[in-house]
Amino acid sequence: MLDDCAPGYTKKEREHNWCVTYNKVPFPRLPRGPHGRRENPEVQIGHLRQMVRLFQIEDCAMTRIELLR
Repeated sequence: MLDDCAPGYTKKEREHNWCVTYNKVPFPRLPRGPHGRRENPEVQIGHLRQMVRLFQIEDCAMTRIELLR
């Protein structure tokens, strides 16, 4: 979704979360998943909604992720 709706975004992996930046606006609270192996974690929809609103990409994101509608 970010590739399509927020071209040029960057992400930096931290110990417990990702810091995603788009248009110089950081979203430092995207979780990496529960403790232990963090392969392909599920992201709670609330975190995603916050990030989409902060980056102002609601219209595009709603076409990509049905739960945002």
